[in-house]
Amino acid sequence: MPAKRSSTVDDYLRHAPKHIRALMQEIRSIILTILPDAEESIKFTVPFYSRKGLLCYLSPLKTKDGIYIGFTKGYLMSDECGVFTGSNLKQIRHIEFRKLSDIKKRSLKAYIKEAAVLNEVKKGPFPFLG
Repeated sequence: MPAKRSSTVDDYLRHAPKHIRALMQEIRSIILTILPDAEESIKFTVPFYSRKGLLCYLSPLKTKDGIYIGFTKGYLMSDECGVFTGSNLKQIRHIEFRKLSDIKKRSLKAYIKEAAVLNEVKKGPFPFLG
């Protein structure tokens, strides 16, 4: 994505292409509105959000025509809207966005809240054990 390694999310966004920046800024705003105490950082070269553990991250699509939000415990999430991709991954699930109108704020907020709850209860690989 950005040619140079970024040390902050602001720096990352400053160097991102305009359409990627707009999408990431919108989702970033939603995350920080819902979870104002979430920590923002750059991990694995992309913006990450943590709150009682890794929560989610924003990354450009390989085709660079959009972005996705990746939920680190997505395999435990309900996906009530049926929007997840990444089922070939062990734990992470994604929601893809190519334009601002793809961002359905109400459902995205619900997914972010669900991810935060999963971090609260600290579910491991065997959630039925408590």
